[in-house]
Amino acid sequence: MRLPRPSLARRITFGFFLGNAVAMLLVLLTLYPVALADEDEPIGPDLAVLAAANDLVRTASGRIEVRRHGLTSSLAARHPGMWFRAKAGNIQITHGSIPVAVHQALARLPAGVREARFRNFGSVGPAGEAMILRVDTAAGPAVIAGGGIVSASITIPDFLLYMGGNQFWWIPLLTALLALGGALLVAPILLRGLRPTVSAAADIHPQDLENRLPERGVVKELLPLVRAFNNALERLAVAAEQRKQFIADVAHELRTPLAVLNMHVEGMPAGGVKPHLQRTVFRLSHMVGQMLDAERLALRGRRREAVDLVELARASTADVAPLALTHGYEMAFSSDRDKVVIDADPNAVSRALANLLGNAVAHGGGSGTIEVKVTADHKVDVSDQGPGVPVEARERIFEPFHRERWDRDGCGLGLHLVREIMRAHGGEATVVSSVQGAKFRLDFPSTGKGQEQ
Repeated sequence: MRLPRPSLARRITFGFFLGNAVAMLLVLLTLYPVALADEDEPIGPDLAVLAAANDLVRTASGRIEVRRHGLTSSLAARHPGMWFRAKAGNIQITHGSIPVAVHQALARLPAGVREARFRNFGSVGPAGEAMILRVDTAAGPAVIAGGGIVSASITIPDFLLYMGGNQFWWIPLLTALLALGGALLVAPILLRGLRPTVSAAADIHPQDLENRLPERGVVKELLPLVRAFNNALERLAVAAEQRKQFIADVAHELRTPLAVLNMHVEGMPAGGVKPHLQRTVFRLSHMVGQMLDAERLALRGRRREAVDLVELARASTADVAPLALTHGYEMAFSSDRDKVVIDADPNAVSRALANLLGNAVAHGGGSGTIEVKVTADHKVDVSDQGPGVPVEARERIFEPFHRERWDRDGCGLGLHLVREIMRAHGGEATVVSSVQGAKFRLDFPSTGKGQEQ
């Protein structure tokens, strides 16, 4: 059995309800000694009468009797001096030693009297106190007299019976219902203060660790948690900056020796290992260049402006067209609209498109058409008619430094950089299903400015 996830709302509700329940119990415990000390209206006779009224039943033959194993039997076991006499119609039932004065009082009881209290019924003190009550029972209307219970011997369960029998039960019930209703009302109000913090946390992007959770308006109980979270973000930001600086420094330092190495390789005689060395140096140079691109386009604090996606994609297609034609491809460009505006960094988006077009030239099979299409819903599709991307590899190819078996000369950073650029713009880069070849899609968020035409 799976336990439910811990809930702050449930805990607040339970705590509110439990607090009221404890307060109610304390009230009852406070009333208990007060009731026992009341000499003018002792509760001992009330208990005897209420127990008898609760257990009085009529049998199928018309007789009346006291229910076995009811309140009367348990009360009589704790108070041996208890007595009562119950009369329903012409039938009566008695229990215990009933003072003679009780019989006389019942015989002279006026018909209009519903309740009466007497003292000194056969003895002096609490044991001689009695009560007479007209009440409706399961055996029908009855007149019940009871007494013989000394207040000093009344226990808390006896007192609760007294409270319930006198219709005081609705007080704790109403209190419990009000406590539960109050808890259900208060919990959302208390938790409402968490919404700004939750919203601020949702706005923190892994590539932009400058944002912090606001401390203003946070309840003091959660303030240490917010501060600890902000301190963790600060440490992450420092570590990320150090990593980026390290990668940038390494990439910069590698460019000079790679340029020297490339110069020596180019000066080698043709044939032999020269083609292999040229390919290796090219891969290293390409990797270093993309590492620098990744750092330059880390997107933190980058410039954003209104960019016409149609114009940008058309220009990127034109830049790659000579290379594509040289490798045996045809180029095609189309757009659903003349103008589709996004809020972006044009240099970063151009780099993403250039990487996708370069990928199509490298892996499109050396024939067919490379097509770029801009749609009205802020998407750019770059497709070729080559062998395509296997379904199981459509996510792996976006991982940094990941290369598939057909990607002999790649370094595994181009597609990763494309996805990072898109995610920094609030969009996504994916491989979508295509009838033939590979189709990569750049999905940008809407600007909401209505500038499309």
